[in-house]
Amino acid sequence: MKKRRSIRLLSLTIGIAAGLLLSGSPLRAQLTEDERNTIDIVKKSKNSVVFITNIQLVRDFFFNQEQVPRGSGSGFLWDDQGHIVTNYHVIEEGDIFSIALTLAAGGALPQTKKAEVTAANGMVASAHSLASQAGVDILKAGGNAVDAAVAAAFAIGVVEPNSNGLGGEGMMVIYLAKTASMTAIDYRSSAPAAASYPQGIPSTGLAAAAAPGTVAGLCLALEKYGTMTLPQVLAPAIKLAADGFVISPLLAGIIADSYEAIMKNEALAAILCPEDLPLGAGETLRNPDLAESLRKIAAGGRDAFYRGELAEKIAAEMHDHGGFITKDDLAGYKAIERPPVRGSYRGFDLISAPPPSGGLAVIEIMHILENFNVARHAPLSPERIHLFAEGMRRGIADWSAFVADPDFVSVPAAGLLAKTYTKSRAAEIDPARISEKIVAGIPAKGESPSTTSLSAADKTGNMVALTQTISDFFGAKVAIAGTGIILNNEMKNFSARGVNTLAPGKRMRTTISPTIVVKDGRAFATLGTPGAGRILTTMSLLLSNLIDYKMGIQEAIEAPRFYPSDKALSIEPRLPDQTLAALAKLGYELKRLGPFDLYFGGAQGILIDPKTNRKIGGADPRRDAAVLGY
Repeated sequence: MKKRRSIRLLSLTIGIAAGLLLSGSPLRAQLTEDERNTIDIVKKSKNSVVFITNIQLVRDFFFNQEQVPRGSGSGFLWDDQGHIVTNYHVIEEGDIFSIALTLAAGGALPQTKKAEVTAANGMVASAHSLASQAGVDILKAGGNAVDAAVAAAFAIGVVEPNSNGLGGEGMMVIYLAKTASMTAIDYRSSAPAAASYPQGIPSTGLAAAAAPGTVAGLCLALEKYGTMTLPQVLAPAIKLAADGFVISPLLAGIIADSYEAIMKNEALAAILCPEDLPLGAGETLRNPDLAESLRKIAAGGRDAFYRGELAEKIAAEMHDHGGFITKDDLAGYKAIERPPVRGSYRGFDLISAPPPSGGLAVIEIMHILENFNVARHAPLSPERIHLFAEGMRRGIADWSAFVADPDFVSVPAAGLLAKTYTKSRAAEIDPARISEKIVAGIPAKGESPSTTSLSAADKTGNMVALTQTISDFFGAKVAIAGTGIILNNEMKNFSARGVNTLAPGKRMRTTISPTIVVKDGRAFATLGTPGAGRILTTMSLLLSNLIDYKMGIQEAIEAPRFYPSDKALSIEPRLPDQTLAALAKLGYELKRLGPFDLYFGGAQGILIDPKTNRKIGGADPRRDAAVLGY
């Protein structure tokens, strides 16, 4: 595959450089015979591409930078299949430039910001190296992928307190290699029985919190599918909470941005802003109260959280300060094992999180796009982006109209995923124009960035994909005094009308979509991402990058992302100018964000090589992500 990709990359890059940029250009006449011969020689080269161009075209390649880079370094050049080409060398000769784009001997894959990681036995990919290490240590100690995922999930709740934790919730998808079976565990939070909001649901404060599901979900997964004890898998998280960890620049920035809201809650401020100042990058964040709460759970299991001292503290604070969660709400909470939603895309089986999560929408989008020969278009071409934007808009419209807690509403999952239905949705897409307005279809019968995802794989082929959240950064912006537990603000994710309206005990809809990909009955990949509404679009892009374009996992994760909202298209501006111009001509209103923007979440993933069984992991540079294996 590497050899094929290298040849394609070489030929396509030459095609762009020597063909698109030079053929028919007045510049062609300015080239010397030696320069023309250089282009001919390069066509036979296995290691580098050289082309000659003028200063304006160089600027176009470097995204209209005012100053063209000089010398050697890393560039943002892409071939027309969307692969990154870096390691350039620029030589100025008046108004003529010679640019050498060097490929490693033997046709190595294009350079990425983060290196892919390979391992023979087991692997964990998460948004923080300490959480990944916690999971890998469990694998080394003899645990399976579920043990590792649970350990990493508890640990990530400590080191990413902005995005998840004991006061939050999640969804987990599990693939068991021995039986080739799949299951999903729903540990979404649920509405307190007494919740009432005549003035509207707030986004902060105790009244914004729903009954948390994290502890119940992770305990259920461990009990049914793990091999280790709760004290064993909780040990890394307890140590991290007690000893502390060094704050990254990313977390420091999130704390600083939330400073005013944090300071309104004394217990939360004591954790994140001791001495009334936000903790900064390089400082240590310790949460001894959380360590003690984790010890109680290790000793007493889920009941320590839902029926014991921790439950009493949560209920008492709710009673005293206007929240709705009671001891009965906590005691009655249960994680639910559900069948995952399933679909297929070009011979790969897709297994994702069921309603009330977003997996159904991700698979519907892929079913819609299966009706087009996506791979004939370059991944950064306007044709591919337009097809995906139109497919995404239809999948999101159907998700909004039909998906909710299946214990309260009938979700037409089979109808939405039926290939006849998605073919009809695909037929609505005009490759040459934007749809003016998209509404939900009629299937046959029968947002927050504060989320985290992680993936785990063990040496026997078991895989886990999970996503956890507390909704917004630092959730409800409150912690329960004496526990170190930061509560979610999930209540705001109910809708004012439709299938997702509030009801006692109901679980609100979410976009989280941890997904496992299976090929020929064997696990191929485990994927997940945070990113609120962008989760649905990011997951579909990741799947297409891997399947349509056969990208490596790291390359697939780092590829530029986009998100459609009616005619608006939020983009990472690492796209060719020709693509941006074509999209604008189609009528898209382009909103340029950062080159690797946190708005699009932080994906993690692991592939399994079907021939060698080696694990290949990727982690997102948009986040403090890390993949580790052994």
